[in-house]
Amino acid sequence: MTNPNSDCPVCPDAMKPGSPNRRRNTSLLIQRELSDGRTSNIIIDAGKFFYESAMNWFPKYGVRTMDALVITHAHADAVGGFDDLRDWTNNAQETLPIYLRETDLDSVESLFYYLVDRSKQTGGGGVAKLNFETIDANPFDVDALTFTPLPVEHGKNQECFGFRFGPVSYISDASGISEETAKLIEGSDLLVLDALRPARTHGTHFTVEQAIEQARRFGIKRNLLVDATHDIDHVPVNHELSKLKEIENLDIQYAHDGMSIEVDL
Repeated sequence: MTNPNSDCPVCPDAMKPGSPNRRRNTSLLIQRELSDGRTSNIIIDAGKFFYESAMNWFPKYGVRTMDALVITHAHADAVGGFDDLRDWTNNAQETLPIYLRETDLDSVESLFYYLVDRSKQTGGGGVAKLNFETIDANPFDVDALTFTPLPVEHGKNQECFGFRFGPVSYISDASGISEETAKLIEGSDLLVLDALRPARTHGTHFTVEQAIEQARRFGIKRNLLVDATHDIDHVPVNHELSKLKEIENLDIQYAHDGMSIEVDL
């Protein structure tokens, strides 16, 4: 956007409010009405642009409080917005439970020591009141919804969690999926999958081509791609992907910020 010689069509388009090319860190809101009439709001990941995303989408979907935050891994695109959580625990709710692996908690503690050990706060401003709950590869429940962790490769010798809940399998960051995890994904109605850019391998993320192969592998009814760089021009790329529906009945498209999907949980 600052290079006068750039001919990238995506970056200037991303400056326009409402453009599907205007992307923030990948995150998910799971919103359900419970048997007691209360609305449950569970968030997966709070990255660097979480605050901006919340300002854009929480009012639209009536989100006042968060019932839980579930973390896929401790990179900045998943936990970079933790400091901003104080605006909720200091103004809208008493505390916020956060579900994450022990190794991710260790990383969070090194980045946000004052959030994990509140005795280290220096004063002068409110600190988020977070209740950390460690998880492993075993299923766990949040507000009567069962999350099954989906361990995936996220670069060489690095593991990240995706999650399956109900008929949805959500894998925001991955470069490989083992046969063991594949068995947990089988039978899903919706697969959300990492697809960073076309052609050039990245090492820690699937390319578009690799994501398409994964979608073929599982044969799931609907597939949505996330984590796109500026190499992905949303509308024309989705137009090309739509041809796979006609050719081989493969429903695969890029998602966009603010997208709402109804599923039976």
